[in-house]
Amino acid sequence: MIIKTDKFELEISNGINVYFGSKRSGQIFKKWDEFKEEEKRQLEIIQNAAEKLLKESETLLVTD
Repeated sequence: MIIKTDKFELEISNGINVYFGSKRSGQIFKKWDEFKEEEKRQLEIIQNAAEKLLKESETLLVTD
């Protein structure tokens, strides 16, 4: 999953790695195994929220 805005970029590859980039923080690369279980759950919550937003966008943009 990739989320990208003008100021932020997040790429999550479950079980593999996570990349976060921002103008303020720079670039951060972490392997999935480096995260604690609670952090992994939080990343999954972010993924689910992003998917929900994308589905809402689809409904808005794809309907005729």
